[in-house]
Amino acid sequence: MKRVLFYGGASLLSNIWSRYWKENFDVYIGLHKKWIEIEGVKSIQLSEEINDLENLLKHYKIDIIVNCAGLANVEECEKNSDLAHYLNGYLPGELAKIAYMSKVKLLHISTDHLFDGEKKKSNETCTLNPLNTYAKSKAMGDNLVIENNSSALVLRTNFFGNGPSYKLSFSDKIISALNKNERIFLFSNVFYTPIHVHHLADCSLKLIELNSEGIYNICSNERLSKFDFGIMIAEKMKKDPALIVPIEIEKKTDLTLRPKDMSLSNEKFIQKTGMDIDPLIKQINNL
Repeated sequence: MKRVLFYGGASLLSNIWSRYWKENFDVYIGLHKKWIEIEGVKSIQLSEEINDLENLLKHYKIDIIVNCAGLANVEECEKNSDLAHYLNGYLPGELAKIAYMSKVKLLHISTDHLFDGEKKKSNETCTLNPLNTYAKSKAMGDNLVIENNSSALVLRTNFFGNGPSYKLSFSDKIISALNKNERIFLFSNVFYTPIHVHHLADCSLKLIELNSEGIYNICSNERLSKFDFGIMIAEKMKKDPALIVPIEIEKKTDLTLRPKDMSLSNEKFIQKTGMDIDPLIKQINNL
């Protein structure tokens, strides 16, 4: 049974993904400041010294690292650019070096914020044009991972799923509002191609089995607005869709500039694996 370490183990993605894989892998979550425990998953306290990771990988005989660490809050990244560039840029590059030297497969989780939003369904060869500090720091991380580790996988995605109580996902927030019969305002002019974490995990495993490397977009086939995504969840829950209220992003003047179209093309992934991506409605039914 392969051994997987989720680096940034207290993150939303790690929490959902590690629970999903624990039946078929020996799963470890590497933790820094926040300590959590998940049944069937082993928690490891990570050193603040990144170079100590090499010995840890050897000690636990890790086969795969999934890097979920980073600063994902766009506004926080603007306030603390140095931290954003360290966590989202420099750190992934160092992880890539260590994984390469340790002969451990690295899955680095990237983002769909890397472009200016002028194009629909950007592919892996499109020129990056990040609009804010978060996107610039993530672009730095992608580049350093590829430079430092020829066998690494950089996975560009935007995921949803059932998160823990201390870190709700976008879909969790929609579901919570609907269950309380409260209105929730969602952007009608911001588009993306979200994928359920479980499907993301399955797609990632397929790439690993094929000894894939480099950059892959893993996303749904459907491009839709955040508002339309909310409507789909309301319909799935048999809740009043009028609780999902459309709003244009320009109305939120306190937000950092970000792309209005973050949709990605998954054509490269499909050509590589021959794998079908489940329709988004089927993925939403897993919530």
